[in-house]
Formats: sequence, C-alpha cells, structure tokens
Amino acid sequence: MIGLLVSATFLLLDQWSKRAARQLVLEAGFSFAPFLRIRYVTNLNQIYRRAPARTALVLAWLASLASAITLHHFGAWFHSPIAVIGLGLAFGGAAGNLLDILRHNYVVDFVDLGWWPVFNLADVGIVGGLLLAFWR
Repeated sequence: MIGLLVSATFLLLDQWSKRAARQLVLEAGFSFAPFLRIRYVTNLNQIYRRAPARTALVLAWLASLASAITLHHFGAWFHSPIAVIGLGLAFGGAAGNLLDILRHNYVVDFVDLGWWPVFNLADVGIVGGLLLAFWR
C-alpha cells in the first residue's frame, strides 16, 4: 500500500512541477546557481507520435508493474520498506513521463545542469527509485 501512495504522490508532484515549469519558465528560464538552470524543453521524439509505439510503452509499463508485484508477492525481491518506496518512485516517475507522451506526444523536461541532458523529476524518480529498490 505504501508503494501505491508513494507512486501516486510522486506522479502528482511530477505533473505539478511540469505544469509550473510550463507556466512560469517557458523559454526564458532562470538560474538558481551557476550549475542549475530551470528552462522549459519539450522532448519531441518521433516515436512518441506513433500509436503502436505508445501502446507498446503502456504495455511495457504494465508488464513491469506486474513483474514487480509478482516478485514481491512470491518473496523473491522488494520486501524492505525502502525497496517498496523505491519502486513507488520509479513507477510514479515512469507514469509521469508516460502521461506526457499520451497527452502531448512529448515529454516535458526542465532541469538543466549544463553538463547533462535536460531532465525532469520523473527521470529522477525512475533512476533514484530503481537504485533504492535494487539496493535494498
């Protein structure tokens, strides 16, 4: 149950942050520090426009969720609270990017470190969540 709560909360936070970036930043952007700039970028990958690819992404998300639930249920993986929270973050982040693809045909990115491709909170949730899940 905690995983579902974490996932839903992180999905809402991700969508809120993307909406805030869209409304407040737009193309101008602003800097917090020399190493952190917030700017609105749309990741317009052509595959996001193809219906079969979008269907495949949804099916991959559902298959991943079913796999994680099965592994947890049968005692193979993901039993610590930290692992469950990590999975919640990862699935919430993946759902946030998937929702962007389904609604807009692109993913909204807004965190720019200068030396790394621009990313969003969903990406942080996916990578950080999986690290937590497999660490514990």
